[in-house]
Amino acid sequence: MRILLTRDSVAAGDDADAPHAGTVTLPDGLDAPAALAALGLPRPRLPLIGGGLATWVVRAADGTPLAVLAQQWPRPRPLPAWQGPLDRLAGADGTVRLHVEYRRQLDPEAEYQRLLPG
Repeated sequence: MRILLTRDSVAAGDDADAPHAGTVTLPDGLDAPAALAALGLPRPRLPLIGGGLATWVVRAADGTPLAVLAQQWPRPRPLPAWQGPLDRLAGADGTVRLHVEYRRQLDPEAEYQRLLPG
């Protein structure tokens, strides 16, 4: 499974190579926790933010939030939208497009709750 991963910039100096695109090949059929671990999220793919607090949201190509990441959390928290294998999100060309949105130093738990359905 081919993953095209992009992320937001975190500062003006980080804009030089935005949207920070990278392509990763993963085994087919991975579920959310395994896919996030295989992608190396949040580290080493996301920059460390001074102060140790940063919140990120992984989104599908259509904007659906799939997981919340926090620099201060030991592991990502998948949202209910991300049930089942990641390859179900592949486009017509077979590529899964994911974008990691920087939510600054917002409370990651509050972001997670805000993104839950209902």
